[in-house]
Formats: sequence, C-alpha cells, structure tokens
Amino acid sequence: MIGSLHSLNQLANRHAGKLLLLGLVGVAAYNWRQWQRDKTLLARDEEPGPPPPLEAWPDLPLVSVLVAAWNEADMIEQHIESFLALRYPNKELILCAGGDDGTYEIARRHTGEGMVVLEQQAGEGKQAALSRCLAEAGGELIFLTDADCLLNDEAFTRTLAPLVLEREAAATGRSRPLAEQLAEPFTVYQWCTDIYVAAQYGEYVPGILGRNCAVTRQALEQIDGFQANVRTGTDYHMAKSLLRQGYRIRYVGDSTIESRYPATVRSYWRRQSRWVRNLMIHGPAFGAQDEVVMALRTSLVGLAMLLLLPVAALLAGPVILALWGVLFFQAFLAKMRYAGFARLLLRAPVTARQLVWTPAYILADFFAWSRPLVDLLPHRERW
Repeated sequence: MIGSLHSLNQLANRHAGKLLLLGLVGVAAYNWRQWQRDKTLLARDEEPGPPPPLEAWPDLPLVSVLVAAWNEADMIEQHIESFLALRYPNKELILCAGGDDGTYEIARRHTGEGMVVLEQQAGEGKQAALSRCLAEAGGELIFLTDADCLLNDEAFTRTLAPLVLEREAAATGRSRPLAEQLAEPFTVYQWCTDIYVAAQYGEYVPGILGRNCAVTRQALEQIDGFQANVRTGTDYHMAKSLLRQGYRIRYVGDSTIESRYPATVRSYWRRQSRWVRNLMIHGPAFGAQDEVVMALRTSLVGLAMLLLLPVAALLAGPVILALWGVLFFQAFLAKMRYAGFARLLLRAPVTARQLVWTPAYILADFFAWSRPLVDLLPHRERW
C-alpha cells in the first residue's frame, strides 16, 4: 500500500506542470461561468428610488441612537456632528465614551444637544457600554452604529422605514469607506468584497451590521437587551437572539453609511479574526452549526495556504506546490470578479495599483483567516 502511494506520488510529481496547467484552466473556466452569473445579477439591479419622505410617515417615534466609543478622539467630533445634522426631528444620542485619548472629554462638550454622554470604563467592553446606554434611552426605536461612522439622512431614514412603515422588528443596511479612504487600494479591496457579498442577500438576512441597524425597543427587551455576558460578538449575539425569538431582520440594501475601514494590515487582521472567532464562540449556543463549520473551514483554508501546503510541498514534491498555485489562482480570480462587480454596481474606484497589490492582500486574508485558530483560546473573551 505504501509502495503504491509512493509510486503514485512520483507519477504526480513528474506531471506536476501539466496538472498545474490543467488546474489553472479549470479555475479560469469556473470563474468565467461565475462572471456570467454576476453579470445577470448586475442586469437585474435597479437604481434605488428616493427614501420615503418623513412628511408622509404616520408618526415619528423617538429614536435613540446608541454608541459605544473607546479611543475614538480622531472621529468622535465628526460622528456627533453627523448625528446633529440629521433631519429626523425626534432623536437622541446616548453615547458611552472613554479611553486615554480624550474621547469622553470631547463628547462631553456636546451634552445637552439631544445627547446623553456616559463615561466608559477601561475593560467595560461594548456589550456592557451599550447596556448602560439602553438604560438611559427613551426611544421606541433603537438605532445602533459605531463612533467611527458618519450618519446621513438617507441611510438613517431608509433603515428606520421598515420599522415605522411596515412594523418590522429589526432592519440592517450596509456601509462604505470614509470618503478620504477611497484613494487607498487596500480599503477599496475590502469594500469590493463587501459589495459582492451584500449583493447576494435577499429580503431578510440572518445577521446584522452593527454600524447600521435599527431594532424596536420591544424586541430588544424580549431578548433582555444587552444583559448577556458577551465580551465579543455583540452584534452577532443580538442578531441570533432576535432570530431565536422569532423575529426577522429586514435587509435594506439601499441604506449605506460611511464607516472607517481598517487602514492597516494589522487592524484588518484583528477585525477579520474577531469576526471568524465570534462564529466559533457563539454559533454553537444558537445551533448555527453551519456557520461554525464555515468559520472553521475558513480558518483551515488560511492555515493550509500559509503553512500546511508549503510544508507538504517540501515533503511530497512539486505536485503539492501545483495544488497551492491552483488554489491561489482561484482566490485571485475571485477577487478580480469582486472588483469588476463592485466597479460596475457602485462605481467603486478600482485602480491598477489595487489589482497589482491583490496577491499581497490575499496573503493578508489567509493570515487573518488562520488567526482565530491561534487567538481563540488566549483571547476568547476579548472585544
């Protein structure tokens, strides 16, 4: 048996070049077929109509915007100003701010302008901070966003509209990079993937985007608000809790707010690792075994591409290196499709510089995906 496997491996190694070429052709054909499907999806896309005018709404319930801000001094002023500029008249901002960069002190300057500012303590975390915000909020509707986001009238009203006009319990929209980030290829690379993934969503989704979502106070109270001991994955835990109680989450694809995307590879690694890790931590408690499997598969793919296959190539020969090349080419062509799709759908500013750097960005993805397998145990409770 061992001799047969050895002979088979030798035969494969002798034809590694041909196997590589065959694999590359197959991957190219697969992505071509996927691109035809993508073009069909683009053809069905319609320009969004105007948001429902506030004057036509039957009522304008009080909306409480809850934000946990930690070390956000560089954006907290802009964030507050974007809230104050909203045309929606019946609103309040409950902000739990802290850190060692003066975030709390900056936020306090605006106390009394339809705002309540609480001081966030070191180690408190997002979940506990939002719980304190909710206790101070008086709104029938709760809007959740982040301190590194800029609100705008269109996105705000579009996200709220299903709750006010259609009696939905929860709704979530999308985000885009800050305007000044659109000149950065790495930021646009991330956004292209977000655009492509979001285009596959239906009317209802199994999760929320915590920087652009709204939920009724009644629904939040039924899931005990933010009382659960959740040190990481607040948004994921809330979404799954809502679904478990029988609520649906409406997807509002035409609602987009500006948000600061990771500008460095290190910050990108942290965010990607946290997202995958949240699935592993909370998925089993909600019976989301398919999402846990997806998270584990993603991490294993990253680990295999970064370490396992290169080591195996040293031991087993060039056929494993050929396999690595085919898989990497698949990742590269997929990212090319995402970039083309995003450029056609939303005129994302895809540049030649971004395309040239895409292989390096893919390697960054592999590292980010593999991190949860290492991070999960030592940093399980870190937000």
